[in-house]
Amino acid sequence: MVDLTTPKRSPKRSPLFLRGRLKCGADAQEVRIRDVSVDGALVDVSHSVPADQEVILVCGHSCLKGRIAWADEGRVGVEFLEPLAGETLVDSLQQGMKVSAPRRYLEGKIQGVTK
Repeated sequence: MVDLTTPKRSPKRSPLFLRGRLKCGADAQEVRIRDVSVDGALVDVSHSVPADQEVILVCGHSCLKGRIAWADEGRVGVEFLEPLAGETLVDSLQQGMKVSAPRRYLEGKIQGVTK
């Protein structure tokens, strides 16, 4: 029997939606980082970048050196030259997530909720 399943990508990628800058030599452009793993990232670009180009991906206080592994219409895959340690990219943003509930919920005024 033939196995028709697609193996999962390793290492695991974490979905994101972060702003950053992609520096290619003297050129730089604003980008959106769509996902990241310890060894690379999926990045939305507005200007094409050729494969094998060395780049620096800047996000928050992190400057990650890499190379363009592949390029397609509006997206590139960045392969980091050194594996990403821990939460380096996200921690560098120094932003905490804020979770809130509607005031009526907090006051117990939403149907079926008593405080």
